[in-house]
Amino acid sequence: MTATRRVLPLIAALAFAPLAVSPAYAGEVEKGEHIRVSEEMRKLASRNAWSAVEASFKRLEELETKGEVISYKEFMLGGEAARALGDMTASRARVERASKVDPTKDALDWLSDVDKNFGRVDITFDTKYAGERALVATVPPFAPDQRASITFASAQIAAGKAYAGLLPAGDYTVGGQTVSVATGETVAALRLGPPPSAAKQSFALAYVGPRAQLGVAFTTAGDVDNASLSSDSGLQAGAFSGSGARLGVGLEVGLSQNFGVIAEVGYHNLFGAPSRQGETLEDRQEYLTSGNNLHLGYGWLAANLRFGNLWIAAGPIWSAGGGVVTGLDDGCLDGGCGDFAGLGDDGESYQRLAGDIKMGGGAASISYALVDLGSLKGALTVEGGVQSDSLRTYPWGQVAFTIAPSASRRKE
Repeated sequence: MTATRRVLPLIAALAFAPLAVSPAYAGEVEKGEHIRVSEEMRKLASRNAWSAVEASFKRLEELETKGEVISYKEFMLGGEAARALGDMTASRARVERASKVDPTKDALDWLSDVDKNFGRVDITFDTKYAGERALVATVPPFAPDQRASITFASAQIAAGKAYAGLLPAGDYTVGGQTVSVATGETVAALRLGPPPSAAKQSFALAYVGPRAQLGVAFTTAGDVDNASLSSDSGLQAGAFSGSGARLGVGLEVGLSQNFGVIAEVGYHNLFGAPSRQGETLEDRQEYLTSGNNLHLGYGWLAANLRFGNLWIAAGPIWSAGGGVVTGLDDGCLDGGCGDFAGLGDDGESYQRLAGDIKMGGGAASISYALVDLGSLKGALTVEGGVQSDSLRTYPWGQVAFTIAPSASRRKE
């Protein structure tokens, strides 16, 4: 029993001996590694190999977690390496730690110079952000370390990362937004995200501007619908036609780049030679002919589709005016317009009628833009429509030159 008591402590001492020796052995290894890396940093710094100095300092930081203590000179070399590479945030942090180890004039002056010229910024991006990632200084600085710090931050942002750290005081743009960096404790924050959803986005017109057109039109007034005649219809002119001018002015509003609304008012006229059953009436000894004429004011409300330079518009149109026409409608000769007699064939043909007209219908146009006129475009237009005053139809067509707003005038 006594022998057993003597053997057991010996066995335990041998078993735990490696655990007691290991910490002392590891500390010596790290201390030796510290000396080697520090000497290597000094040599690399003498050759201005700052990227390699930076890598060596990060190795010292790893050793620091294992108990090694970074010296003043090592902190200063690390600060100089970070400054040369443009990482002013890391540079200032290292020099500040150096000043706590030894508050030398060099360290304090370094910190003062950084604080006078740099400010803090925090630029972040939404995970769905897909815009431009270029950091641009409004007024680029001249100092090499300041320019290097902008290059460092730009590279980080261009790589799809956020950037929180120091930048030279001044204004910067990222993704079309501006952030102002100032010295002091204030942190300039900028967050870029995806465009707001359609439900949250305030509505904005794609384009808006004046619209005008001038053209030559041909208009036909068809035969009277005999079924619509009654004893109180009054005398009605026969079918007539002619050409004239058509002028419109208005406003076009783009609800999107491809869809807009047109509101237009204008003047439409017709001038034509009097005719009877397809033959032009000539002056007679007892009758002098006068040309037919029609003068209308109109209002047109239309939807407009745009496919680049091709525009297609259509919508309702209303017209009102009056005119003078020679010749009666055949339906009136059969008594459909009321009781009258004694005109004779010549009287029926040369009867002069004047009256007012109110009619509605629809009109459509096709335009092709040919020329840019600043914020407007000039286009060739073919337009036509059909209207009715309940007794007859009035089909018409025109060729015109149209001026309308450019769909690219505004950007959403």
